[in-house]
Amino acid sequence: MVPTSDPKEAARTFATRFLDESFADAADLLTDDGREAVVDAFPDEFREEEMTAEDALEQYWWGLYGQYGASSGVGEIRVDDDAATVVLDFAAGTETATVGVDDGGISGFSFAPEYEIPEYADESAFTEREVSVDAGDVDLDGVLAVPEGDGPFPAVVLVHGAGIHDPDGSAGNSKILKDVAWGLAGDGIATLRYEKRLAEHDVPDEAFTLDRVVVDDAVAAVDELVAADEVAEDAVFVVGHSQGGMAAPRIAERHGDVAGVVNLDGSAHWTFDPDDFDFVRYEFDIDGNLDEEEEAQLETDRETARRIAEGDFEDDETFWGRPGTWYRSTAEHDPTDIASRLDCPVFVAKNRRADDERQPELATWLRGEFEQWQAIDLPNGSRVEFYDGLDHYFQEGFAPTVPLSLYFGGNVAENVVTDLSEWIRGVAP
Repeated sequence: MVPTSDPKEAARTFATRFLDESFADAADLLTDDGREAVVDAFPDEFREEEMTAEDALEQYWWGLYGQYGASSGVGEIRVDDDAATVVLDFAAGTETATVGVDDGGISGFSFAPEYEIPEYADESAFTEREVSVDAGDVDLDGVLAVPEGDGPFPAVVLVHGAGIHDPDGSAGNSKILKDVAWGLAGDGIATLRYEKRLAEHDVPDEAFTLDRVVVDDAVAAVDELVAADEVAEDAVFVVGHSQGGMAAPRIAERHGDVAGVVNLDGSAHWTFDPDDFDFVRYEFDIDGNLDEEEEAQLETDRETARRIAEGDFEDDETFWGRPGTWYRSTAEHDPTDIASRLDCPVFVAKNRRADDERQPELATWLRGEFEQWQAIDLPNGSRVEFYDGLDHYFQEGFAPTVPLSLYFGGNVAENVVTDLSEWIRGVAP
């Protein structure tokens, strides 16, 4: 146990062990209540069902690494009563931790990061107002960002990825939809982002389809945007991230009158290929080194992927948190086939942030995702871009990375927003 008569040195010792990846040694400094406090403070959306304090420390470390790179040591420490504020230094930035210290040892370890507006977002160049999207049976809250100056302006509707429900597209302290919305609005393109139906409204399993959960509401959002006085109604685009990107061609097809479609890292297929499934091993362990139980779970997941791909399931079965009705409905809509048949251009942005040596299957799979879209015969004016080094949320950072990196914030890379803005202006009527 580290002596706690000097709280600053106690906090430094703990933080040093943490940064040195000595997670067990750092955890040894925690009191019993401190172990519980570390787990309790861990962000809920990234927490595993069964987590120890040592697990939490390791996940924090990888989350920080993915965002900031290698550690360069402990920076300034300030002590206030029984808590120390510790600056952790990294290759590409700093993060501040709160380390609790009491007579028995370290009583807590936590972070309180906040979202930061991207430097490229010019807040003086647009205004925002709240709107409501009439989705028929429910109204969905939305935010319309309108450029300063004389319109009408080209405009985009932003569609969420899976598991993301608020208008900003929040994941941890990252806000992909807000970044894109503000970046485009500051460059003369109006944007509408809205609350996903699942945020406040239940959808029964028997109605849990692609159209009900995603497409219907997105079509209604396009109608809302077209009706805005400041918007050029013949220059409205659908921009979707991940699941929203895969659904974007279907949304455009359903609405029938959009100027273009943008797919931000949406896959070419709704289902995983069970014969090309080894990349999933890195969901269990960042190096893909699985124990016997994890290997068994990987094979179970592979069999689930096979059943879904072959339609070998009942509608009332549940796989990976979704009912069979969802998978049945997505099987009816091939993103690449619909995109190739649209009468408007398509912008596909794919990315890859993986360690080629430590994660070869993942790196290969991500490159293959881009190549599948690249091989599609898309409408004239279309563009397929590969952003090597950016993660699924189009953030710069370090590989290998884990989802917890999003907890520490970060923004969509400026060049992605610039490319998107230039493409929209280039193809808008």
